[in-house]
Amino acid sequence: MYKSLIRLAAVAGVSLLVAACGSTKINMTDMQTTTAQSLGLASSDELTVSNVQYKEKNALGGQQLSYDATTARGRKFACSAHVTPGLTPFDKATYSDAQCTPKKK
Repeated sequence: MYKSLIRLAAVAGVSLLVAACGSTKINMTDMQTTTAQSLGLASSDELTVSNVQYKEKNALGGQQLSYDATTARGRKFACSAHVTPGLTPFDKATYSDAQCTPKKK
């Protein structure tokens, strides 16, 4: 009886440790808001994000993103940002300020 309880507690502990790994799951709303702020727009509603490409994750779990951003007035930008995972599954991933350069037509 006690052996099965100990085994159950050990399995639960290992499962909790594995589940505690952070995630770089992308929240597109947060990414769009961060990009709009970097471009000096009043609202993220004035921006459309497309062509999101994920680079390889680094040793700490961070990931570089590259994507296209288009404003409501038609200006196009090539952007990149770095995503850092949260420490636990409950923490959201954080984004560096987006680096955007105008795209030539």
